[in-house]
Amino acid sequence: MKVEMMEKNIRNLVKSVFAAILILGVYVAICITANGETLKVMTGAIEKCAVLGGKSAEAHSHATIKTSSGSYLISSVSSCSVGSDVTIFVKRGILYFNTIYVAEIK
Repeated sequence: MKVEMMEKNIRNLVKSVFAAILILGVYVAICITANGETLKVMTGAIEKCAVLGGKSAEAHSHATIKTSSGSYLISSVSSCSVGSDVTIFVKRGILYFNTIYVAEIK
């Protein structure tokens, strides 16, 4: 009786582990295939420039951008100048559910 119960528990454990690995495999496949996919393209204008991480070895130039829809976002821009028009690419991140904003000066 105890042996039968142990065998049943082991079978259930194996099924659970197999299901978890299968779900993780599907999630990884979705993440890899959709990484970097462009979801939307917007336009906007740079409102403010700032340098983040100023004392570190790698200071990053960031811009506060007002989009054509009126919302604000912060993105890294190579040569930041107030008033410049930018194109904003909304991309899917590596974790599938996160979003990355990439701004390029027109």
